[in-house]
Amino acid sequence: AAVQGVTGDALHRCTLAHYLADLYDDHAQALTWDVRALDAAEAVTERRIQDHHAGLRVAAFYPSLHLNLADNYRRLGSFAAATAHVEQAERHAPHLPRDAYGDLIRTALREVAEAIARRDTARRASAPGPTA
Repeated sequence: AAVQGVTGDALHRCTLAHYLADLYDDHAQALTWDVRALDAAEAVTERRIQDHHAGLRVAAFYPSLHLNLADNYRRLGSFAAATAHVEQAERHAPHLPRDAYGDLIRTALREVAEAIARRDTARRASAPGPTA
């Protein structure tokens, strides 16, 4: 039987939490799942990633994980926390692939940073998740 919960496979926990966050329109609930995704990513090993997909690196997860945290903190009006996560995402951005996915994350990072600068808490049109 597979081990479940916080002791389960870190890659699965990270992936599931990352996607579960997008199901919530409540930013505090989404934030909870985004924190769980980042925590799980910290436990993912390069070997586990390579077993899943040969070309993937754990470092490539961090721009998106920190972007989601930044956007949730921004939506909640916690601009200092949002800025800290944008900065983390930007530090990890060189690990993004040079493809459509990488471009999507880089664009979203720019949008979130600009919204933080304006102290804007509105939902971004390009943000994933439910629209309300």
